[in-house]
Amino acid sequence: MAGPEAGLILHMPGPMAAPDGSGLPGYLGRLFTTFTEAGGRVTVRRRDPAALAAMEETEDVHLVWQGRIRHPRVLNTAVAYLFPFWYLDPEGVYGASSLVTAPFDPMAVNAQAAQAFFARQCNRLVLRRESRIAQKREPTALPAHAIAIFLQGCSEPTERLRHMTEAEMVAAVLADTGGRPVIVKPHPNTADPETFELIASLEGLPGVTVTDANVHDMLAAADLSVSLCSSVALEGMLHRVPAVLFGRSDLHHCAETVTQATGWTAARDRALTRNWPFETFVHWFLAGNTVNAGAPDLWARTLGRIETATGIAPEALGLGALAKAP
Repeated sequence: MAGPEAGLILHMPGPMAAPDGSGLPGYLGRLFTTFTEAGGRVTVRRRDPAALAAMEETEDVHLVWQGRIRHPRVLNTAVAYLFPFWYLDPEGVYGASSLVTAPFDPMAVNAQAAQAFFARQCNRLVLRRESRIAQKREPTALPAHAIAIFLQGCSEPTERLRHMTEAEMVAAVLADTGGRPVIVKPHPNTADPETFELIASLEGLPGVTVTDANVHDMLAAADLSVSLCSSVALEGMLHRVPAVLFGRSDLHHCAETVTQATGWTAARDRALTRNWPFETFVHWFLAGNTVNAGAPDLWARTLGRIETATGIAPEALGLGALAKAP
């Protein structure tokens, strides 16, 4: 029997690039196993950005971890801020995804479906105080009506997407808090000397609390969340807390964005007074434009997104039966 016409190639960073798929995270690990067992040809390669950027015609479909590759046979993938939602995007992920320029019309979203979806995410994440990164389980008492600043530290995405440094962002906020207390949390995985220096400079300042609290405790105490482009902006929407971003993000449709420090005060005031369409945006973003790895029709949806973006039908990947499975 002839094999599939096209294969699926996963381009992953070194620690995730084991040829047998053993290093793949979550959804991609399940994809490797499921597609292989169903008769597909799945290969894992070490990600080579230069080679990907220069890639010419190919019969295969390529999934690139945290990529920004635009090619007719490429989809870029990563966790879409919150588990179990994942990008399969033809342009990139986060602040480079196709959603940056996609139009969002709250009136075009089914309000009843959005309300139900929003409630499910609140029950799953907010009530259980769960986040993508493990959080402190003990509750933390924090000042009410605060501005919650979430530091992300130095990484390739944040350095590329930021409109200013985190130190400049924090200085802008502290220069005009509007009388609100400020809560600051460093990223739990940060190892950046710049972040530690920034935190040290904040210790003991009047009205400023540095904490390792659970993000949901911070958001419950906050009137506003501030970050460069953190997933907490989306988590904050589940608390109905508006966000101000100091970097490029595909969440900008439902947040204020500051490109220069002088724009902070006006952005803060707009964020605090606008009637934000949190329910419809969360539904549009997650349910409408990402892959839900917990959905019962996950593989049909995955193959549908691949076909829409690349023109490669499931049958060409040897996965026609999987696409039709309930």
